[in-house]
Order: sequence, then C-alpha cells, then structure tokens
Amino acid sequence: MRESKFLIKVLSFCTITILFAKVLSAQGYGGALTFQGIENFTMHSAGTRAIGGVSIGSKQDIGLMFQNPATLSSMQNIQVSIGGQYFSEDLKQEQEYAPVRYYPNLSLLLDSRTVHIPNPDTSLFGFTAQDTVQRPYDNIQPNWSRSKNDNMPIQAFLAVPILRGKIHVVGGIGAAEYANLNHYYQNNNVLSPEILTVRPLPTMRPTDDDPIEVDWLQTARSRTGTIQGYGFALAGNVEKFNLSIGFSGMILDGSSDDYQKEVGRGDLTFYSNAFRIDSIYSRITTTGKSDFSGQEFTLSSILTGHYVSIGFSFKLPTTITRSYSMQVVTDTTGTPLLSTVKGEDKMKLPLHGTVGLSLTPMENLRIGFEYEFRPYVSAQYVDSYGKETSPWLSASLFRVGAEYMIKPWLSLRGGMRRDAEVFQPEGNKIEDNPVTYRIYSAGFGVFYAGLRLNVAYENSLVKYQDVWSSAISKNHEQIYTIVADLSYEIPWIW
Repeated sequence: MRESKFLIKVLSFCTITILFAKVLSAQGYGGALTFQGIENFTMHSAGTRAIGGVSIGSKQDIGLMFQNPATLSSMQNIQVSIGGQYFSEDLKQEQEYAPVRYYPNLSLLLDSRTVHIPNPDTSLFGFTAQDTVQRPYDNIQPNWSRSKNDNMPIQAFLAVPILRGKIHVVGGIGAAEYANLNHYYQNNNVLSPEILTVRPLPTMRPTDDDPIEVDWLQTARSRTGTIQGYGFALAGNVEKFNLSIGFSGMILDGSSDDYQKEVGRGDLTFYSNAFRIDSIYSRITTTGKSDFSGQEFTLSSILTGHYVSIGFSFKLPTTITRSYSMQVVTDTTGTPLLSTVKGEDKMKLPLHGTVGLSLTPMENLRIGFEYEFRPYVSAQYVDSYGKETSPWLSASLFRVGAEYMIKPWLSLRGGMRRDAEVFQPEGNKIEDNPVTYRIYSAGFGVFYAGLRLNVAYENSLVKYQDVWSSAISKNHEQIYTIVADLSYEIPWIW
C-alpha cells in the first residue's frame, strides 16, 4: 500500500513538473526546464564587449549589426568579419542549516553530520524508537560544485555600402549566436512539501496521531545548446543632420539537449517531538530535446556630434516558440517505466533596449554610457495548454566604458556593465528584485592595412543566497570569457 501511494505521488509530481512548469521568479528548488537560457543574449562585437557593452559612438564595427544596426552607416568600404569566444564556468552551492525546534537532529541529517553521533544504548530503561539517530541511506552531500569550459564561433558578417553621397546607405547580412542556452541547477536537499519555507517554523505542529509526511529528494537539471540568428541589416546616414538610422531582422533557429533527474533520498515522517526516515527507491530521469524558433527585429538611431553622440537601440516585441519531446523514465521498483511527453510552449518578450551617450573629450579618447531597460515582468510564458504566466522579473542596468587610441594602429579598452538574472533569490528581502551582478571587461584593438583584430576579456561573479526559515543555500557562479573577432576591409570602388 505504501509503495502504491508513493508511486502515485512520484508520477503526479513528474506530470506537474513536465507539463505545467514551476514559476521561475525564484530558483528555489528549481523546476522544469522551459525557457531557461534564452535570456543569455550574446553580444557579437569583441570591441564593444571590451568597453562594457557600450555601442553608441562605435565606428567601423560590423559586429554591432544586430545589436545597434545604425552603426553600420559608418562603413565606407566592404567589410567581412568572423568571431568566436572561449569561456570557463565554475558553479557551486553550499548549504547551511540551523537546528529546528522539536526536531534538532533534522539539521544534522540534512547537513550529513549524523555520522558523528554514536548510536544510543538501547538497553537503557525507557528507550523508545524516538531515541534512534536518523541517518541518510546514501552518500549524497549537501554541497556540490561543477566546472565547464567551451569555445564556439559567435558571428560571421558581411557589410556592403549601397549608396554614397548626402545619404549614405550600407547593407549587411550575417549569421550569429543569438543566445547561449547553457544552464545548470542542482539541489541535494529538496523537501516536498517545502516545510522549511514556513515562518515561524513549524506553524502547524504535527501530532503523533496526525503526522506529516515529507519527501526528501535530490534534483538537478541541465541544458546545453544555442539559438542561432540569420538575418540582414540596413543603415542610412543623412549627412546634413549627422543622423543615422538602422534596422535589422533575424530568423531564430536553435536546439538544446535537456536533462533532468530526481532521486528519492528518503521518506520523512514528522510527529510531535520526533521524526522518522524510511528508505525509498525512486529514480525519475527526463531526457530530450527542445527546438526553438522565432524572429527578432531591432530599430536604432544615433545623432553624432563632434564631442557628443546620443542614440538608442530597441528590440521590438517578439515571440519565441519551443517544441519539445521528452523521454521520462520512472523507476520505483527496479523495473523502469518509460513515457513520452511532447508539446509546444511560447515566450512573448516585450519591447526592450538601450539608450546611450558617448563623449569624445579628445580625438583619441572616447567615453560611453548606456542604460538598458528590461521590462521582463511583462514577458508572458504560454504553456502547452494556453495558460499564460509572467515568470520573469524586470531589471534596469547601466554600462560604462572607455577607449583610448595609443597609436593609429592600437587602441586600449576597458569597461563595466551590470547584468541581471530573470529570477529573485528565495526569501528575498526586497520583493521582485532580481539577482544582479557586474561584468568587468578589458581588451585591445589592432589595425593594419584593412585588417582589424579585436580581443576582449570578461570576468563576472554571480552570488546570491536562497534563504529559508532555518537554512541557507549559497550559490556561486564564476565566468571567465575571451572574445575575439577579425575583420577585413576591402576598398569599395564606386
């Protein structure tokens, strides 16, 4: 009877996780893979990334074709470019637990410390089962770490001047990485229901006649893949007003390999002053593929002055569709059960973009500032049944950078930009405030006889804490990135 009850719970949990997807406003214990990763939009220009992502004021940079297409108007000749990046990522999570009233050894169990407690003397008068030390049935530790290195091409562009004169028009085509879908999250101490989120704890204290049953689980999810963009750009400059206007469009296409697992660690039963742990055997593994499709259009404009330039770049509202096919293997008895889940969901992104200012106090010095607005609270996730939710959070971010031309053939660059996740930490003190972090960058550019080599280095550290009533999960993600692009300018005979 107990095994049948547990099997029903496991199958129900699996179905809800796969089909309905837990809201992503907080990482918490995680949830199903839906659109995690598409928020990691790729900047294609190494030169721009070196100055903190500031695009206003950049010239002769074909890598900005889809970030700020108005900059294409500065091209005087045919230009071709290729670029790629290498990144190293280190992830880790550390958990800490405080004693819980009425159940002081629960924190020791979750922290894998009960091994240091000797077994009680069962011959003592008055000994009962409540005096037994509860121990895990596996060797899973609360903390984990993971490292990953990868390299990939991120762009191939071609730009050609079309018209010259008082109105200068440049067209371009290209293929680029739109978003890096790499994603990983793990939690080795998942309690369902989430009793540690109750404050104060416990609010509803169980009794010996009416105990509370809690599943103890390990969960993990990962995604690897990219979304590619294939498109065009068109930019024009009106010489009389020093005004540039640009427009670009991309067709989006990509796929990812998705993996999720859930391992049962035990079945906890809480009484008035003690709890029990029973061993269980449960493995739920979900593997499959997600295919992404959509379009993105960008409109930008730059007003250029001798010392000051101002401009904007807006990403128009768009919808990205995901078609998925998942194989779910459920094993609670030693005999795996296989099922297939297929469906289609969508993410509707609102208008978002940047406005910026570039200062040129000296001929060989440029300083740029940009403000990025992401009203992602308006983003709509539509599941396979047509139900709409708003799982993401908005963010307002600043960028600053500078470029100094040491020689006509050499420039040094540096900058900093803030970035943000689309979720908030569990137990966040400021409601709806997403996880934010800084990305520091530096790089250089070398120019020789039509060749342009740009190299950038980025360093970012994402740190946040998920806080419950008696537990903390410290999450840490360190990323190092090297980006380079090489372009060649071919004289345009008109």
